[in-house]
Amino acid sequence: MNQTNAYAMGQHLPEYGNLQVISYLITTHHDFTRHIMEEIAELLMEAHREMKNPPAELGELSGIWEKYHHDMLAHLRDEEEILFPWIEQNGQIKVDPSNPAISEQIKHMLSDHKHHEDEMEHVKRLADNLSAKGGFIPVLARLAYKLKQLNTDLKEHMEIETNLLFPRMLGKDK
Repeated sequence: MNQTNAYAMGQHLPEYGNLQVISYLITTHHDFTRHIMEEIAELLMEAHREMKNPPAELGELSGIWEKYHHDMLAHLRDEEEILFPWIEQNGQIKVDPSNPAISEQIKHMLSDHKHHEDEMEHVKRLADNLSAKGGFIPVLARLAYKLKQLNTDLKEHMEIETNLLFPRMLGKDK
């Protein structure tokens, strides 16, 4: 799917079935997230190499980034290998989350994204602080920009899942 088609599809997601929404999430948001997280990891290393007295936020971000990056990649993998195939198998069928046949993992993944939202907010605050302190330092400006792009993309991704895909599966769509 090229950029133009992905953008056009994103505008009309509520009109599409679950399989098309899943395809959109993977080819647009998952691929973007993987790529930009690698860029951010490289920018963190570059910032540490280039700066003699980096701001405290850079050290804090570096301290949490490896786990954040690992957890996010695991989350994307779980969606692609567990949740999305399960949704594909069930098609457009509404499911009862209290059904014992639905695994705890699926129930957890169908629940809200509160823990990811909290992590994203922390990273966003650090990005904002880096941007304010290091806007004139190219590597910090690029790092802050990439972190903001990631945050925007993850919010959109979670909105699609939380407000469109998951409610459909749980019979709570409008």
